[in-house]
Amino acid sequence: MFWIDSQLHFAKRAGSYNYSAGWVRDHILIEEIYQLAELTPDAYVLDIGIGTGKIAEAFHKKVKYVAGVDISMDMARCATRHVDAVVLSPAERMPFKDKVFDICICRQGLQFMEIDKVLKETYRVSKPCGVLILCHLTAYGQEDKDTTFLIQRLRNPARKNFFLPTDFYGILKRNNFRDIEFFEYITRESVNRWINNGTINKRQQERIKRIYQEAPEDFKRIHNIQFKNDQISDSMKMLIVRAKKL
Repeated sequence: MFWIDSQLHFAKRAGSYNYSAGWVRDHILIEEIYQLAELTPDAYVLDIGIGTGKIAEAFHKKVKYVAGVDISMDMARCATRHVDAVVLSPAERMPFKDKVFDICICRQGLQFMEIDKVLKETYRVSKPCGVLILCHLTAYGQEDKDTTFLIQRLRNPARKNFFLPTDFYGILKRNNFRDIEFFEYITRESVNRWINNGTINKRQQERIKRIYQEAPEDFKRIHNIQFKNDQISDSMKMLIVRAKKL
């Protein structure tokens, strides 16, 4: 049921996913991830939760091999032209041999996954000293987390995990990754576009708008919330994390 919920969720989102948030196609964010990978031409790259393939696209034909893994056939179908192979599989049990990949990347995937199982699998399929790059939306901290997580939960019914920036160090450490580095990225998003993702109805969308309107002043300040007519803008925080296999 865990994976079925996500499959149904992304079947609804696949057609419009690339336009559902600014960060999806943000070339500055994608370039930062690309640079952190420290590529070599003979590298094997794995995109975990490949989605429509916007991350894989940045690596394709610049390295020896790019593979993607996803549970959604509808999403993965959009990514096929950006990779050498796409495998339909839960990331918690990837059908790859041990020590295959030099670089593993997961952008906005762990929120839908069983985190420790995915990272154990990622560790297994990574070569010694292989690089892992994560990129996920987080709350800014304790002051805004309650409102941030409530909005994220309502907007994304399939979401399983909610993150503070401080969570990732412990998550990676207990799964034997080292040399952990953190990079903040602020993405300015249209809330109206972000909530119109094909998986929630108008009533739920209006509820999210009301939460923004009635949110604590600390939340509005931290997120630089702006209201203009019926439009709402939010400066959402993403954390990019780079780590290595022991």
